[in-house]
Amino acid sequence: MKNKTLVACRIFEDELNACLKDRKDVRIVWVDAALHADLDLLEKELRNVLAQTDPQKESVRLLFGSGCHPEMAGIAKELGTQTAPCKNCIEWLAGEETKELEQNHTMLMTPAWVRVWPKIMSLLGWSEVDVRMQLGRYDRILVLDPGLNPLTDEETLEFFDLVQVPVEPRPVDLEHFCSRLDALLN
Repeated sequence: MKNKTLVACRIFEDELNACLKDRKDVRIVWVDAALHADLDLLEKELRNVLAQTDPQKESVRLLFGSGCHPEMAGIAKELGTQTAPCKNCIEWLAGEETKELEQNHTMLMTPAWVRVWPKIMSLLGWSEVDVRMQLGRYDRILVLDPGLNPLTDEETLEFFDLVQVPVEPRPVDLEHFCSRLDALLN
């Protein structure tokens, strides 16, 4: 039986640690979530990480969605691996409910995405005004929270001050995420 390697976006760190618990049969190679802001950097990092794996000796899976990079499926196929069967991490976490939650000018995030925004801003060279222009079209930001590392009141207020869009937490069940992860790994 091959070893299992999961190349995963750090946006899933809390969720993966909770689902995998103490499984010794899965090695996780983390990729920085802020790289989504620069598709060339994301592709370069994915190629670099995957070049260090051996599909002959290990079962390698990408925990990235097809929407994370327009060439994700091609990159995965070229490098002998598979991607998660989802568009993005929000769909991976919320499943079928994603489309319903996104209605009425609602943007979906996770606590990890809220926390990575300063790094994304730095990578893109964005100011507060740039962020407000990008996110200002939304009426609210719904933070899907499995309760593993919830935003503090201070983090919520700081993010609201940055984006000027109401930020609402919404509990989500981690069971769906864990079952999808198990299916990807097996």
